[in-house]
Amino acid sequence: MTKRLLWLTVAIAALPLAGCAAAPRTRPVKGADVDAGAGSAEAVRRQLQGTWELVALESVPPSGGSRVPIRAAGTLTYDEFGNMTIDAHTTDPSAPVAALEKNMLAFKGRAVIDPTRSELKLMDVTGNVNPDEVLSVDRRRKYEFAAGTLKLSSIDTQGRVTAVSTWRHRN
Repeated sequence: MTKRLLWLTVAIAALPLAGCAAAPRTRPVKGADVDAGAGSAEAVRRQLQGTWELVALESVPPSGGSRVPIRAAGTLTYDEFGNMTIDAHTTDPSAPVAALEKNMLAFKGRAVIDPTRSELKLMDVTGNVNPDEVLSVDRRRKYEFAAGTLKLSSIDTQGRVTAVSTWRHRN
């Protein structure tokens, strides 16, 4: 009888477990990062990261017309947190007045990337800079990558290009 009592106790104890359905035994599949595709903001951030050397600077006269080359030197740095620093200098008489003043092209801020429009917007800009003359009014830049270079075009509120800087990646 004790053997029978033991089996009965085991059966009663196992009864609640019999009602549970077994779960599938699959492991989660590791997918790609959501924002890492070509043309995404993350992909553009990766392309921008590092130090860039200024290889060409052109301004567009307010009256329009063809671009005027400006002799200038400088560096642009962009870090993994979206911080951008530009330090450029010129003594070229054809440069805008603000660019000729000491360190007027030295500023830093955050670059917010809009990959759909191929634009970045400079936010929280600090430094010795006159936004009315050096930065476009709303601080937007069109960007374009080609063969190890970065072209940044300053644009005004009507979408007209006011200046173009071309940078070569150093590292």
